[in-house]
Amino acid sequence: MERVFKNMTAAIVLPALLLSLSACAMTGHSSVDNEGDSRRVGNVTWNNQADTDFQKILAANVDTDETRLVFIRKNDDDVEQTSANVSINNRFQVSLHPGNYTVVNSCVGTNQVSAHATGFKDNDLLADKKDYQLVGGQTYFFYVDMDDTGKSKLDQITAESALPLLDAKRYQTHQISRVVPNCPAPVVTPPPIVQPTVPVLAEKVTIELEVLFETDKSIVRPEYYSKVSELAAFMVKYPNTVVTIEGHTDSRASDSYNQALSQRRVDAVKEVLITQFSVAPERLTAIGYGESQPRASNDNAEGRQLNRRVVAVVEERTSS
Repeated sequence: MERVFKNMTAAIVLPALLLSLSACAMTGHSSVDNEGDSRRVGNVTWNNQADTDFQKILAANVDTDETRLVFIRKNDDDVEQTSANVSINNRFQVSLHPGNYTVVNSCVGTNQVSAHATGFKDNDLLADKKDYQLVGGQTYFFYVDMDDTGKSKLDQITAESALPLLDAKRYQTHQISRVVPNCPAPVVTPPPIVQPTVPVLAEKVTIELEVLFETDKSIVRPEYYSKVSELAAFMVKYPNTVVTIEGHTDSRASDSYNQALSQRRVDAVKEVLITQFSVAPERLTAIGYGESQPRASNDNAEGRQLNRRVVAVVEERTSS
């Protein structure tokens, strides 16, 4: 391989040298000038490299849909034909000379990066390529080394390793960037939406509301709102429940009167839940039972007090 590379180098350099001499003989002066950092062919002049503040270059933000690659070439005395043709995704970027560095922006995702000697003249932009998964908004550093046979070595290095190397390198200004400038926006897969688990009421619950009414009245007095609020809070905790508000009286007065009175009272409690605590009306049912379901004897004051009650029966809503 070394002999082939050197033969190729000689085959390229010798005709170029003869052509240059012929041109000098014909025109009386050279049309090619490689003085210092300047390069000139005929009337075309450019700078090959320049002193730059690499810290300022690296301080510039990288867009989230792009990634930045910094290539650093070892400073050695290899011949010109060992210039490293750096390519990304089969697109030529720069022919990197010894002792220089260059910066290229590319797209996010898989990037095929290679460095191949100019002297091979085979335009194989994928020779010795390596695949790298690059993240948007980040800067990556690569160290390039070429030996005198044209064999390339391309290694990704850390920022800590790269910064001292950059301190002694010059920026190679002569390059052609062929990276597609409009990178597609990275595909971001949103995390799965975790639906909150709705608490389920395992069995029916009966809550004593302890709302007392004045004699023959059906108005819930404000001092009893705190008792009603406990039921509202329980319904918030179990949002798939429905409530039946049951009203009961003692046996004084007639059956029909007591039934109507109990209905007015449970309707009043239902109204408080709706207007004061924003409970949906469709979650509430109010039923007055009058004196038909006593839980104690109506023969004494204590028993009649126990029978005058409002309770809430809470249960899971049945599937329709």
